[in-house]
Amino acid sequence: MTYIEPILPLLLLLGFVDVARTWRRSDKRRRPWLQTFVIVGIAFVTTNVGAWVLARPLEHPYEHETFPNGDAEAIVVLAGGVNPPLPGRPYSLPAPDTYRRVQHGAWLFKYWKAVPILVCGGGRPDHPHSETMRRVLEAEGIPHDLIWTESRSNNTHENAVFGAEVLRAHNVSRVVLVVEANGMTRASRSFQKAGIAVVPSPTRYTQLSRSFRDVLPAWPALQSSGESIHELGGLAWYKLRGWI
Repeated sequence: MTYIEPILPLLLLLGFVDVARTWRRSDKRRRPWLQTFVIVGIAFVTTNVGAWVLARPLEHPYEHETFPNGDAEAIVVLAGGVNPPLPGRPYSLPAPDTYRRVQHGAWLFKYWKAVPILVCGGGRPDHPHSETMRRVLEAEGIPHDLIWTESRSNNTHENAVFGAEVLRAHNVSRVVLVVEANGMTRASRSFQKAGIAVVPSPTRYTQLSRSFRDVLPAWPALQSSGESIHELGGLAWYKLRGWI
């Protein structure tokens, strides 16, 4: 726990106190329904229970399997965040989500099947995300010639479109796809739309601790809820655009 984490439950507690006071002072025609909905909604999305509920529609199709449930000709790892170079640090660093995905891809190469790994991600032209990912893979001992890069994409749709071009150039039509479980539906459907068969291999699931902490507000739960809301909205947008 960091020093700032207790601020969230404290602010929510003050919000509930204010709502309770408003209810006591209001008459039947002017109940603070909207204020109550807002406070309860914020409390919900900041708990592990809320984050888990929001993630269920996205994650339930994917089982907790150690190895991919099927064969494939390549492993595809999509970029998340990448920290750009800074003064005094002239190289980029993968953000936690990207690092987690790349490590999972390297683990699959070592313990599942030694097939080529395609890393997809654009970003800055002089420091594409895919090159940062390549560097991590090479540090993990993955041979240089078995790492393919796609450096033009800036979103999941482009990951699939441009990544499929690289795969077809190598006569690959079936891949293991690496991304978090809550983002797997949008990512896998995007690649399928581009003509690539997908075997899912999620890197992370939203889980409950089965303790009282699951109902306490926390910043990590809020971040997880935000990711699921982003993915649910992204699915609707991609469907509307005809990308999935």
